[in-house]
Amino acid sequence: MNTMNTSNLQQDTKLNYFIYCRKSSDTEDKQMLSLPAQVRELTKYAQDHNLTVVDVYQESRTAFKVGRPLFNEMMQRIDNGEANGVLVWQANRVSRNALDGGLFIYYMSEGKIVELRTPGKSYTILSDRFQLQIELIMAQKDSDDKSESVKRGNREKFFQKKDWLGVAKPGYLNYMNPMTKEKTIIDDPERFALIQKAGSMVINGELTPMQALAKLNDEWGFRTRRTAKQGGRPMGKSMWYRILGDPYYYGLMKRKEGETEGRHNPMFTKEDFKLLQVRLGRTGNNTTTFHNFPYKPAIKCGECNGSITAEEKWQIICSNCKVKFHKGKQRDRCPECNILIEEMVKPKILHYIYFRCTKKVNRNCSQGSIEYDELEKQIDEEIEKFTIPKEFVIWAIKHLNEENTQEVTDRETIKITLQNAIDDVTKQLDGLLTLKISPTNISGELLSDTEYAAKKKPLLAGKEDLLDQLNRLSERQNKWMELSERTFNFACQARYWLSFGTLIEKTQVLDALGSNIVLRDKNLLIERHKPYFLIEKGLNEAREIAKRLEPAKEVDLSVQIAYLEPVSSAWLRSRDSNPNFRGQNPACYHYTTPHRRSSKLVELYH
Repeated sequence: MNTMNTSNLQQDTKLNYFIYCRKSSDTEDKQMLSLPAQVRELTKYAQDHNLTVVDVYQESRTAFKVGRPLFNEMMQRIDNGEANGVLVWQANRVSRNALDGGLFIYYMSEGKIVELRTPGKSYTILSDRFQLQIELIMAQKDSDDKSESVKRGNREKFFQKKDWLGVAKPGYLNYMNPMTKEKTIIDDPERFALIQKAGSMVINGELTPMQALAKLNDEWGFRTRRTAKQGGRPMGKSMWYRILGDPYYYGLMKRKEGETEGRHNPMFTKEDFKLLQVRLGRTGNNTTTFHNFPYKPAIKCGECNGSITAEEKWQIICSNCKVKFHKGKQRDRCPECNILIEEMVKPKILHYIYFRCTKKVNRNCSQGSIEYDELEKQIDEEIEKFTIPKEFVIWAIKHLNEENTQEVTDRETIKITLQNAIDDVTKQLDGLLTLKISPTNISGELLSDTEYAAKKKPLLAGKEDLLDQLNRLSERQNKWMELSERTFNFACQARYWLSFGTLIEKTQVLDALGSNIVLRDKNLLIERHKPYFLIEKGLNEAREIAKRLEPAKEVDLSVQIAYLEPVSSAWLRSRDSNPNFRGQNPACYHYTTPHRRSSKLVELYH
């Protein structure tokens, strides 16, 4: 609008302005660079042009969405007649969505807004309103186009470059290479190992998720990554359960665009992640769990795979007519003689706790109930099979430490043997390639394409197998001792926890025994973890040796530690005399050939 029209407008109509400043970002350090600058420039402009300013609004909200509080307040005050002009830095500060932009244009057409003014332009007359409407629409379209370009680029990064978009998840960090400026996700050196260890304890059944979280925060001092506004606090329950259920942590990235394998370092293997979901109860139907009885969360029905529930029942034998009846919530008297319970003289009261299938999966499930005492007796009998005395645990840990010294030497020998074998295969492949591309073999007389492929294939397969063996050997080096100690400690303390532990501890003991724990025909069936079978085997051998040495005395393992040395091989078996094939398959155990291999106990976990 020209200067003459503006001057005439000011003479004809008294204009009162609101200064409206807006910035999309809600980051305070960026606001300090933008909003005060807008206020300063627009205030100076108003003073230089003798404009009457009623109020100044500063808002850090996107204009793509409706519902800006300060903008709505300003429009309400304009509707009330407190001002009839708006001063902004640019027209697109007013709106980038159709609803707010349409309301602003409507107020102009109704005369409630006489002028929208910027330092470089004024919108007042009818043609200006149309021009303003077009500019607001173009601003929205420009932003939409940029948004689509960004989304297209993000899809390219996600599917082709395998990069995670946005802030790194807990346990990882965003990193930019200072030389190439390439952005990647790296392990958080302070938090990755802690989260991984806590998650592994849940996977192994050593701790429940909440116990692992408590250990993570309280014992290990875990604190979340600190940002400008938050962080530096213990991990919350919701974040912990999101981590345990997020496939990102075994390498699979999921977004609304789709899913793909990421190039970040996975925290868990895919197999461990699946096992973790089973332990979290996320592989079946969701059921309500009540925590007033132990064992329920760990057991399934052996017929329909439904959940197990626990109930208590009170029964009374009437002192008058000797009829036994169930004491329900509404029953206050004997159903036979109608005498009030409170009037009975020393009636016999029976209390039962029993476990049964909920029958929610199959209403026709034929499985009956089992009493609490009988169930706990079966659990105790299962634990008794591999229970070892404390004295043996002390001896075993000491013995394992001694074995470790020899184990380190043996592992290094095996690694050298494997590496030499890999180097030998590599030389054979190089020699084969040299012969294939030799000038004397142009016509294929020395080595044809078919012969080359036939000879190359087994060499490559053999090299890959050797590399796999070398990698597995390195992975096992730092795990066996810790797992062995936990196994022996559990075997020593499990019966005590079963007898004197809390409801949660009792459930944890049962859950730690094995997987696929079911009730069928009033029998508790457990797929026990393999280390416990191995301990049971060793105990049986120890008892047999003790009986042969002292047949007249009662066998007491706590005083027969000396006899256990010859049978330590029950835990420390070797799989094969060829070091190149040790540790490859649990089915390859040779129980008839003792060998000093303490790590083999731990390998049974795998």
